[in-house]
Amino acid sequence: MKTLTLLITFLMAACGGGTSGSDLAVAEYEPAPMVEELADSNISGSSMRKASSPSQQQQEAIEKKVIKTGGISYGVESTKEEYSRLSNFLKKYDAYIGSENESKGYDRINYNINIKVPPQHFDALIADITKDKKVENRWVNTDDVTERYYDLQSRIENKKKLEERYQEILKKADNVRDILEVERNLNQVRVEIESLQGQFKLLSHKISYSNLDVSFYELLPYELDGEQRPGFAKRLLNSLSAGWQGFLTFMIYLLALWPFGILAFIIIKVVQRIRAKKKSNSNEI
Repeated sequence: MKTLTLLITFLMAACGGGTSGSDLAVAEYEPAPMVEELADSNISGSSMRKASSPSQQQQEAIEKKVIKTGGISYGVESTKEEYSRLSNFLKKYDAYIGSENESKGYDRINYNINIKVPPQHFDALIADITKDKKVENRWVNTDDVTERYYDLQSRIENKKKLEERYQEILKKADNVRDILEVERNLNQVRVEIESLQGQFKLLSHKISYSNLDVSFYELLPYELDGEQRPGFAKRLLNSLSAGWQGFLTFMIYLLALWPFGILAFIIIKVVQRIRAKKKSNSNEI
């Protein structure tokens, strides 16, 4: 039982570390009595070390992982025709529109599109879009995330091994306190696995699909305001209506001040009485 408690404590420390190095330390530590109890299991320190550290052949076969982003902007004769043109050849590159935004000003129509495209088609898509176009702005950024990608992958594998180890210990535990402690740490490891898997999934999607922001605009011809000003009679009626509405608004605000009117009335009466009393006293003298 003491050995089981010691192993649980050691695994708790490894779980709290949150790094692959702590996970490996759990695999390398094997108390003698517990080795005999877990001899029939499929997990051993050597297998843990193999899972956490890739072989030389695997290291040589590591594929570089990059996230590519870019953007281009240019002018067109018609934004509708350009949008239709882009939509037609996106399938050719296994790309799709992630988001789009259209805005219209007094002198132009702006259209912004975010395109998701596999990285192997990124440059070809840009070349196809900008063909016969006068590009005003173009930028491309490449972010190398190889280390982060394989680090997340390794941490997930190690956490899963740690989860299996806790499950094996849970099967051997016969004390309620130890069972609750192992289950608590097992749940914590599972939460960490889900968090790492979420990060890995998001990173993998960014690697699988590059982001290309395409912005194009259409200049609008200058036009005079065709709206005529209203006639004199209509303007006169509007003025009378506005004046009446203003008067009603003033009356509403005035009525809202009635408590102050009463207070002012009382103050005036008090002042008048004081003055009258002083005047009568002076006459008597």
